[in-house]
Amino acid sequence: MSNFAAISKLGVQAAQSGNMYLAEKYFRQAAELKGEPPEAIFNLCRLLHMQGKNQNVIDTFKKKIAKKDYPHVHPQLLLIASQSAIRCGNKTLAIDALTTLHIRHPENSETSILLSTLQIEAGRLNEATQTVKTTMRLSGRGASLLTNLAICEIEMGSIEQAERIHQEIIKNNPTEFLAYYNYGKMLATIGEISSAKKLFQKCLDINPNAPEALDAINQIEPKGTIFEEFYAKIASGDHREAANLLRDSVHNNNMNNYLSCICHLKTNYRSQFGEIKHFSPKHMVQKWDLSLDESIDLNSLYHLVKNNESLIKDRPGKPTIKGFQTYEILKNSTHHSAELLCAKIKILASEYFKAQNIPSIKFNESMKAELSGWGVILNIGGHQKLHTHPESILSGVIYLKTSLETESEEKECGNITFPSSEALSISPYQGLMILFPSYLPHLTVPTIQEDERVCIAFNVNYKAN
Repeated sequence: MSNFAAISKLGVQAAQSGNMYLAEKYFRQAAELKGEPPEAIFNLCRLLHMQGKNQNVIDTFKKKIAKKDYPHVHPQLLLIASQSAIRCGNKTLAIDALTTLHIRHPENSETSILLSTLQIEAGRLNEATQTVKTTMRLSGRGASLLTNLAICEIEMGSIEQAERIHQEIIKNNPTEFLAYYNYGKMLATIGEISSAKKLFQKCLDINPNAPEALDAINQIEPKGTIFEEFYAKIASGDHREAANLLRDSVHNNNMNNYLSCICHLKTNYRSQFGEIKHFSPKHMVQKWDLSLDESIDLNSLYHLVKNNESLIKDRPGKPTIKGFQTYEILKNSTHHSAELLCAKIKILASEYFKAQNIPSIKFNESMKAELSGWGVILNIGGHQKLHTHPESILSGVIYLKTSLETESEEKECGNITFPSSEALSISPYQGLMILFPSYLPHLTVPTIQEDERVCIAFNVNYKAN
């Protein structure tokens, strides 16, 4: 019996007896033998995967197998590597491994669904579309494949085509909860609230009290909430009653909306809810000039936005009007300039939180920062509606290209504005980066010239290590 066979046998016996530590030791020993057969890496990675040691799977796979050799790797090992990569947030490795599997077995729907989902999340919409269409030609128009195709269509602005796909899914799956739910979510995104509600109600007919459908309905119900009453009081100048309404709602409503409302109160009423400065844009919005930082390549970042395949006009469900917006471009990015920008943002965000000490935001230096970001291009008439960022705790923007129009301190065209009782308007210039709490309401003033205003907007969240 060869050394490899003998050591591998010991590893299998150890694993079967439940001694994973010893099994891993033997499998690692077998994998280090000179000229070891492919099974050695497979056995080790499979054992590590079974134990949930996903980063170890990735490290072993990348150490032993070059990308050029993926076409010759056992399919199960590629699948294991992709699953571990997904769990560790390494979408690049996951996409590369699954792409190899898809090329070898284009008829496999499960692989195509997983691959196209990752491609969509990475903003690689053309690739995702091709992945889905290739498999559908070989294996039929399954509901999950069609759903991903509809997502691609809506993200690329083909609303009518996306609707036709969802209608096909419902026609073929008239009793399936997800057929109606996914279509309803799409319609809600593009503002077709009445039609979306009917679909979510159909979901409840199929599965009464389904929490997903109930949550979806709650999110799109006509406001009629304490916040609508609050803004009506603000509009009439009755800040006293607005403050009373807000104070009574503190335990019953979304915290982001609650903090956002406080920003609109006059100073003497705002003080009832905490430190006045924490609701003042003039205090909470901080600026840096990153054109002075040699590590930040503004030109490279500009081309990252301009050449992004997910860049489409008036992306559904987003506040951008008469402008272009990309899909995710910062999270897990391997683009060198994007990585350097993320590192810089994390440093400045940490300094920001330590300086501001905001009671409503839990932060300490041991927490891990997570970033997401997207590119925005505005020219004539382009702007963004008033909004907040409820999915994060800190938000910001870095300007990559501006014009004399947007840089002008005399004109507000292209400015980012924070309306409140202490309103703030900022004229963007190339290299300017700003940070602010995600609950601060903000909008941009429409531009009136053709010149581009290009930026990367981003969110920062923190989680415990």
